[in-house]
Amino acid sequence: MLKNFFITFLFILFTNLANAKQIKIVSDKLEIIRAENISIFSGNVYAVEDNLSIWSEKLIMTSSKDEKEVKEINAHGNVKIVSEELSINGDKARYDPIQNKLFVFGKVEVLQNQSIILCDKIIVDLENSSSIMSSDSNKRVEALIINEK
Repeated sequence: MLKNFFITFLFILFTNLANAKQIKIVSDKLEIIRAENISIFSGNVYAVEDNLSIWSEKLIMTSSKDEKEVKEINAHGNVKIVSEELSINGDKARYDPIQNKLFVFGKVEVLQNQSIILCDKIIVDLENSSSIMSSDSNKRVEALIINEK
C-alpha cells in the first residue's frame, strides 16, 4: 500500500515537472516532507535533467507550493556533476533550474577535456556556457590547461 502511494506520488510529481523540464532521480531512500515541499533522496543518488547529470550521497529537492516546478536542488557528499564535456567534483552543490545555474562548493575539481582547475567555488551559467571560479583568501585557483592538437 505504502509503495503504491509513493509510486503514485512520484508519478504525479514528475508529470507536473514534465510541463517545464523533466528530472529523473534514483536513490536508495526517499523522504517526503509535504508541509515544506521538500523531497530528500539519500544513498547512491543519481539525478539527470536534459544533458546535466548529478551524483551524490544526498540530494534535497525543493518544489514550488503548487508542486509544478522545482525551485532548487541541493546535493551533499561526494558530488559529481557532468554536463557535456565538463565534469565537476565537489563537497556540495546547488542547482537552480529556473535560472539554469549551478553552484559547487568545497574542494572543487573541474575537468574539461584534459584540462584541470582546482578551486573552492565555481558558478556555472549553463544557459550562456560561462563559469566563475574562486578560492578562499588563503588559497588560489590552480589551472592546468592542455591544448589538444
